[in-house]
Formats: sequence, structure tokens, C-alpha cells
Amino acid sequence: SAPATLMLPVRRLAQAGLMIATGVALTALYAGGAGRLSAAARPIYAKDAPTIRVVQADIDQKEKWRPDNLNAVFTAYEELSRRPAGRRPDILIWPEGALPAVIDDLIADPGWSRRLRDVVQPGQTLLMGANRAERNPRGGYRYFNTLIAFRRDEQALRVTGFYDKHRLVPFGEFIPLGDLAGRLGIRSLVHMEDDFSPGPPPRPLVAPGLPAVQPLICYEALFPGLAGRGPRPAWILNVSNDAWFGRTSGPWQHLNIASYRAIEQGLPIVRATPTGVSAVIDAQGRVVHDKRLTLGEFGVIDARLPSAAAPTPYSRWGDGPFAGLLFLSALAWLAGRRRRIRPHGDADPALGIT
Repeated sequence: SAPATLMLPVRRLAQAGLMIATGVALTALYAGGAGRLSAAARPIYAKDAPTIRVVQADIDQKEKWRPDNLNAVFTAYEELSRRPAGRRPDILIWPEGALPAVIDDLIADPGWSRRLRDVVQPGQTLLMGANRAERNPRGGYRYFNTLIAFRRDEQALRVTGFYDKHRLVPFGEFIPLGDLAGRLGIRSLVHMEDDFSPGPPPRPLVAPGLPAVQPLICYEALFPGLAGRGPRPAWILNVSNDAWFGRTSGPWQHLNIASYRAIEQGLPIVRATPTGVSAVIDAQGRVVHDKRLTLGEFGVIDARLPSAAAPTPYSRWGDGPFAGLLFLSALAWLAGRRRRIRPHGDADPALGIT
């Protein structure tokens, strides 16, 4: 906005000084970014970095929620999770709402519970996007859009942690003024009996066999700051159902915006979607070479988890510096406005009045 001052009746010296200062600031920003990228020209990996497998089953959104397709959907994820690899994955990742069912019902069913257990090998962790239900003290159930961590020992598959989505999509997952909207016959688009309920503010998920991870479900990855609450995790996981977009620019835009969370926090981010675009992004916001599944691909991404970078200024201070600049701008505007307003009783030399 600095060039706008060229249109204002201010001194040429002030205009030139502002333009020079702006040029210096932009150059410093560019140089800082270039220096950060050159310092980590390639993704950095710790010696004990876990191997992850992102599963993209390419399930069509319209077909997914037909009740008779549950077996076919599960079989697709089952096949990809068991696909042979050079190194056995330590962590399996399934996207948001991977299965067209409430996960509690599957766990309670001996047949489905056994199939789910057999997908995960002993010592592996499965991170699955799922719909979860719990009893409401006021009657009925509350539903959550959840990321669940399963851990397999020699015999059993156990739930070791979960994260409930905090920032829900208006009209997609809940209806604002829900009671009033319900009386008018308006409800959200979720495939559940009722709207989703929001979970608590984001906090890193810590579970056995899993580096501390900050889950961001679906469009939570669009919001700066959500990944920076609480202790600093080792990575960010964004599970999302981008099948809603179809074959449009939407999934690519979502991938691009999500990469900014990696840049802001200095943390790698892994994206898992059912139909694309799934990817592994390093701590500098770059998609790791060949670690991406585009729209309509059926397959997996096997990759080592990139290391985190040093904490960034944004991860330390968040929006504080920006708020401070806004405050200084407001003070400067007020000071300039007071100088332009002439106090009553001043002399007007042009009229010779004292």
C-alpha cells in the first residue's frame, strides 16, 4: 500500500523515505525466506524417524455412504494397508471419515473388530479419521468428527488416544442457531442422525509408538494458530475428505493452504484424503519429491517422517507482532488526524484576524 502515498499531498522527502523503507522490508523478507530454504535444501530426517503410510482408496463420495458398500470400502483400505513395502510402516494413516459407519458400532461387532485388528500388525499404529458417538447426559447421543489412534500388541487392538474436531464447518457439520433451524426444517449435511459436536481446543495427541502430533481435521488446516496451541508437537496431520470438491481446483487449493501451516510452525505436515490430493510436506512447506497422490489415484505414500525445523517467530509469538503493528498504525492515524484538525480560536493569517 506504500505507493498510495504518491497520490497524497505529503512532502516528497516523506514519500521517498516511505518507498525506500518498504523496499528494504520486502527485500529483507525475501532474503530471509531464501536463506531459510537454502539452509535446508532437502528434507531432513532423524535417524529414528518413523515410516508412515498414507492410504488413499479413491472412494467416490456418492457411493461411499450407501450402507451396502461398507464391505467394499473397508476391503479397499484393508488391501492398501497390507500392500508389501520395502520397510514395514510404523504408522498407517486413513483419511477423514474413512469408513461409512460409526466407529463405535464396528468396534462392538466381533466380526468387524477382528478385521480391523488384522489390518494392523503388532507394533503398528493406525491413525483413522472416523465418526464417533457418545451418550448425551440429556438423552440420545453426541457425534464427533474424530481422529482415533489404534495400537496393536500381540493379541489386541487398543484405542490409545483420539482428537475431536474443534472447528466445525457451518451448515456442513452443524447448523448455527440449531434449535431454531431445526424447527424450520433445516439441518446440516452430515450423514448422521444429528449435527456434530465440537471438541475441545486443539492439543497435540500423545500416544505410545507415535511422535507427538497435532491433528487438524478437514478445513481446520486453513486457520493459522490452531496448530500452535499447547506443547510443540513433532508434526502436523491433516486428514480431510476432499472428495466433496470433485475433480476441481479445490483439493489443490487446500493442499497449498495447508502447506502454510508447515511454514508458520516449522513442522512437517502429512495430508491424507480419500480421493486426493494426499502428500507429505516438509517443515519448509515443500511437498517431498514423489510423495504425493493426485486426484483419482488409488495407492499409498510410503515415506519417512521429515524432521521439524527450529521454532519459527510465528510459533513463538503467534499473531502478537501483527496485532502490535495494527495498534501502532491506529496510533499514527489518530496522531495525524489530530494535527489536521485546527483548534478553535487559532488565528487565520490569511484574513488578518487575531
